[in-house]
Amino acid sequence: MIKARPEDFIVEEIAQLPLSESGEFRVYRLTKKNWTTPDLMRFLAKTLSISPKAIAYGGKKDKHGLTTQHITIRHQKDFSLEEKNFSLQAIGFMRKPMSPALLRGNKFRITIRCLQAVEPVLHNLEEARQFGFPNFFDDQRFRGTDPRLGFFADRVLRGHYNGALQIFLQTQSQATNNKENRERVARILENWRDWEKCLELARGLTEKRIFRTLLLRPDDFLAALEKIPREEIAMAYAAFGSYLWNELLRRLLRQLLPDLREFQAESGTFLFWKTLPQPVFDYLKNLTLPTPAAKMQFPDDRSRQLYLEILEEHNLRFASFRTRALSRVFFRSFQRKALLFPEGLEISEIKEDELHPGKKALVLSFSLPRGAFATMLVKRILLED
Repeated sequence: MIKARPEDFIVEEIAQLPLSESGEFRVYRLTKKNWTTPDLMRFLAKTLSISPKAIAYGGKKDKHGLTTQHITIRHQKDFSLEEKNFSLQAIGFMRKPMSPALLRGNKFRITIRCLQAVEPVLHNLEEARQFGFPNFFDDQRFRGTDPRLGFFADRVLRGHYNGALQIFLQTQSQATNNKENRERVARILENWRDWEKCLELARGLTEKRIFRTLLLRPDDFLAALEKIPREEIAMAYAAFGSYLWNELLRRLLRQLLPDLREFQAESGTFLFWKTLPQPVFDYLKNLTLPTPAAKMQFPDDRSRQLYLEILEEHNLRFASFRTRALSRVFFRSFQRKALLFPEGLEISEIKEDELHPGKKALVLSFSLPRGAFATMLVKRILLED
């Protein structure tokens, strides 16, 4: 068990910041808990009476942890403040806004609770230290998606704009975890193509813009999709790209290794090895695999052929990613390591679990590169034989 309380999952962003004594952008250290990064950015913009576009950050941090990251605000005023669930501390200036390009990784301090015994975990930890663990995108990457509905981006790439719009509305309603809202969206779908009724049922600026567009242009679903905020489209594209990347790694591992442990998660099956034969270890330790785009660089023919199989199953081609639909957002390929080693891995403490009498707790400290999921390492070391 992890994240029993925010202090059990401490994350500190590692960034290379070109700080200066003056500049267009004031830099802040933001420490938070019980907030997603996007939600807190919107709250700050409203509270500080500034444009949301004036705020920039490098990466999203977990809502259920105690996290520290850097943001910039395009304003000379010092907006430092202290609230119950977050603090904002000015640390200098930069001549450019905060962005993912400035991130190097994250430091973690994680408390794993409710352990019957620590010896199996310690054994798994040594295996992970020696042989690494697979760098899958974890479930957090897919929040706001529903495997039963399919992927928004998949429908867009295949030109199924009507279906993409319905997926967007349904996943948005499910993300709120509000029964009344889900029932409202269900009524919208029941009245689909009765755009006056849909507009009457719509809530929020985005939904109203979508159905006003369809009221004027009844079959122009692409024009309706253009009303979705750019950030939400980017997140949906990233989720589909991450799914394809995970699927490529899954198929590659199944080809290479006969003895894999499976972990069933919301976003699919994660595969783990205990140890690796030397030839497979030599192959995986420096292997990088590309995320999707029209142009991708594969390390070998094996991975390329596996990817072609995946695309064919989705009725897609490489050229599909050169879509002109929703031109504000596009797919850009980058290389992602297939295998990771936790850096500076230390057992900080083994103790009695004060939240679960009779059980043990283990405190780990380590660092991972940008884009890696600490929860994937936790899954690896909690594997049972």
